[in-house]
Amino acid sequence: MVSTLLLATLLSFAPLMAAPPVGELQQAAPEPAPATQPKPANDDYAEALARVRQTQIMANEDAQLGATQLRDALQLLQNFSTELAKDPEGQSVRTMAQLTLARALFTIDDADGSRDVMDEAIRTSRGDPLPVDDFGPGLTALFRERASVLERAGTGTIDVECKQPCRVYINERPAAPRTDSLVLGRYRVWVEANDDTARPLQTTITLTQADQVAALSFGTTPIVEEPVDPKPAKPKRIMPRGAEIAVLVVGIAAIGVGASLWAINDRCSNGLADPRTNACPTVYTTQTAGIVALAAGGAVGLLGGITLAVDEVRIGKQRSQQVALTWTLRF
Repeated sequence: MVSTLLLATLLSFAPLMAAPPVGELQQAAPEPAPATQPKPANDDYAEALARVRQTQIMANEDAQLGATQLRDALQLLQNFSTELAKDPEGQSVRTMAQLTLARALFTIDDADGSRDVMDEAIRTSRGDPLPVDDFGPGLTALFRERASVLERAGTGTIDVECKQPCRVYINERPAAPRTDSLVLGRYRVWVEANDDTARPLQTTITLTQADQVAALSFGTTPIVEEPVDPKPAKPKRIMPRGAEIAVLVVGIAAIGVGASLWAINDRCSNGLADPRTNACPTVYTTQTAGIVALAAGGAVGLLGGITLAVDEVRIGKQRSQQVALTWTLRF
């Protein structure tokens, strides 16, 4: 294993061994693509890619400041999985930026961060050659060290079961549904249907031990648009509105009759004579009937009032929902 001191020494002399400093930096970080190149269809992706190019130059000029900016730009670029996977130029820019970041971190004595970035570049390349020789002997030594360490740890497999035709991307690069010989570590997996009839699957898989097989299943979650009923079902009333009003009116009338019967109890039938004198022919005894009528009228009136109030509130809410739905659909 190459010691940290030796790597630092090699990196410090890399520009002198390769070329003058400015020339070496330009070799490590290619200039942004000329304006004549076709611009990617996705403007957000194009801006993310331009940000990586810009911060790559910053990292070459000022490792301390540029490393943080370049790391953030690379993380942003990872959000465009399909765009990056289908763009060979973007893949090349991302690779050069990863190596630039690894060298910048080592230059500022962040050896652990430099190793992590180199491991990520090795995992993303999946065996394809990395242009580490363009960055001097220091980065070449770091690459050989990390490649050896990852090789000794073993490899694993990511196996995607596609229940319908699908495309698989691993670390924003096209991959087979079953991808073997992956060095251990963390992988970003994106799976999408060829005909876009299922929701894409986005997940992160960490291979932690040799011969591990991480299995995924895709194609079981179709995109189903929930139908919107512009005319929700009208709620059923407890009783017809007319019947509820009639019950309420009957109850009120019965209460009036009961009150009247109770009021004339013990009164003379002619309404003039004192019932305690012989001049009163008959005396009303209507208290019991009045109480019964009051009780019955109160119960009936209460029933009619409650049912009418409940139904009117429900209908009112339904009308409000219909107005809101109509406004939403028109808007």
